Amino acid sequence: MHDGDDITTIEGIGMPESLSALQQAFKDNDAFQCGYCTPGQICSATALIDEIKQNWPSHVTTDLQNPDGLLVQEIAERMSGNICRCSAYPNIIKAISQVLENEMNDSSKTDAVQKSEVTGIWSPPPSEAQLGSQSMKNKTATSRLGDRS
Repeated sequence: MHDGDDITTIEGIGMPESLSALQQAFKDNDAFQCGYCTPGQICSATALIDEIKQNWPSHVTTDLQNPDGLLVQEIAERMSGNICRCSAYPNIIKAISQVLENEMNDSSKTDAVQKSEVTGIWSPPPSEAQLGSQSMKNKTATSRLGDRS
């Protein structure tokens, strides 16, 4: 299926003697606990940063023409497939935000990251299965309003 494609693993992102900016941010922000999920988190966050640089919208993007990838909600949505059993999510988001701040040139987007800091216990947004009937009510309401679902 991916014959001939380039596939980057954690070893291709950086090594202990030459950490990538994201790996250094994870270290600086204590964005790992046991380390089990860290390689996957960093690989996904690397892809997330590339998506944001290319202005790709996510499921939670409200402005499809100018997505604000620096919002905590955007980062959380894009990283929601990565599970951390130690709940290092606030620090993972801080690490990703730190790198995004440094890599994005638009100062107005940098302000959004500083205003939406994650504190306390945090977990990824609930899935539709977890929301159950509440999710179905919201889908019906948004469908009537002509919103994307």
